[in-house]
Amino acid sequence: MIVIINEDYQVKVDNYANYALIKAVRDESGVITMFTTKGYYSNLSRAMNACIHLMLEDKYDVMELTQYLDELERLEAKFRPVLKRFREGD
Repeated sequence: MIVIINEDYQVKVDNYANYALIKAVRDESGVITMFTTKGYYSNLSRAMNACIHLMLEDKYDVMELTQYLDELERLEAKFRPVLKRFREGD
């Protein structure tokens, strides 16, 4: 099963409950040329948390600490409803 997070990230769930965070690799024109595995996680919630940090790395090469924390909070707020459902057991 594939869980699509956004246009660049998805999580592949295999039969043994391994969660692989996958990122689309695009060429200069923006066309997806392949997918690369960014990491393996024990559950979807951990894969989502890792994805949030990778999204920041994609967007910025260098950040001040306060900017990093602000952007991290913005992304976490965006995904908070989804992550809250994982904590509640849904």
